[in-house]
Amino acid sequence: MTYAQKLRAALLDQLGKDWLVFMPRWDVQRRCAWQGKGGVPAALMLHHTAAAATDSVNPRAAGNQKGANRNVITYIQTHYEVPAASFTLDRDGTVYVHSALPVWHAGLGTFQGKPPWNQLGIRADTANDHLLGVEIMSKGLKKDFTVAQQDSLVFLLRACRDASGWDNVGLLRRPQHKSWTTRKIDTRYSDAEIGAMITKYGFTDAVPDPSRDA
Repeated sequence: MTYAQKLRAALLDQLGKDWLVFMPRWDVQRRCAWQGKGGVPAALMLHHTAAAATDSVNPRAAGNQKGANRNVITYIQTHYEVPAASFTLDRDGTVYVHSALPVWHAGLGTFQGKPPWNQLGIRADTANDHLLGVEIMSKGLKKDFTVAQQDSLVFLLRACRDASGWDNVGLLRRPQHKSWTTRKIDTRYSDAEIGAMITKYGFTDAVPDPSRDA
């Protein structure tokens, strides 16, 4: 089974078909194969788009309805020959799947001297070859993720875990863009706040024993 097939199965299992949109050519290799151990991605990097129809967290707000941010999603999909993210998480909770294989999202940066991510063994400026990336629809001016986004993010992480064979979705497996490079501020949430989104479901794999990820 290819990684794309494993990812599709895991996404459908964790999120369900009603919360997924597979974009054209999502399973086609645009750049290279995954360069990490076992030929699978090592983690899911979290980004925010810095563009959205609204920063209201009211689920009835027009900008939080499905399709309200389609222009941003289209930009991520088609502005470059290679998509600018593996996934986009829209404000209604829908996950758009751009690619199961390496894309452009991380840019220049390093995990050197930054535990626990230095354990991943990713060389400076090569995170695109090793990490999935999700763009979370947000104006990025405040902590404005909707409840639907928070819920879908949890299950997206678990799907990536299942497809990639990770033991957990602890901090090692969910770096934020700001952890990779000082050029970025995304997301506005702390790592602990992201962890709390996971543990509110009672999932203990958000805060594993560090030795499990060594």
